[in-house]
Amino acid sequence: KHNWYAGKQYDDDVSNAKKILADLAKYYPDAKSYEVVGFLWWQGDRDMRNPGHAAFYEKNLVQLIKALRKDFNAPKAAFVSASLGQTKEDDTTSGHGKILQAMKNVASGKYKSELGSNIGFVYTHPLSKGSSSSAHYGGNAQTYMNVGLTLGKKMVEQLKK
Repeated sequence: KHNWYAGKQYDDDVSNAKKILADLAKYYPDAKSYEVVGFLWWQGDRDMRNPGHAAFYEKNLVQLIKALRKDFNAPKAAFVSASLGQTKEDDTTSGHGKILQAMKNVASGKYKSELGSNIGFVYTHPLSKGSSSSAHYGGNAQTYMNVGLTLGKKMVEQLKK
């Protein structure tokens, strides 16, 4: 018997996050309340391998932003995505290139009427210290720090909008 279904990862992740938020004091003893103001997204390795997934990544990313905002009751939450570290900006044809272009398109204002203007994008190739998303960047901590700090800075920009 298979327990997998399309959307299972999303449902599980949202459910786990909501469990933490519902019992916030257990995980953050001094916290009295919370507000979801933004989402960070660094993903795409599996999608780059499937031409259909890569082709629909842009459309699906728009839907993801809408779903996250709805599920966390954060209709105006900022959203920042990051490209896969091995992908060069001028790549428009490979699977990972299509994902990078989709992320850039979503952050470009193309969907401003649907999503607002607080959508950002981080190009991670210059931040990556080698290897690839498939190999988790060789476990290089500097890559993860570079991307994390840059995502944070970009999120601050989006929150100011």
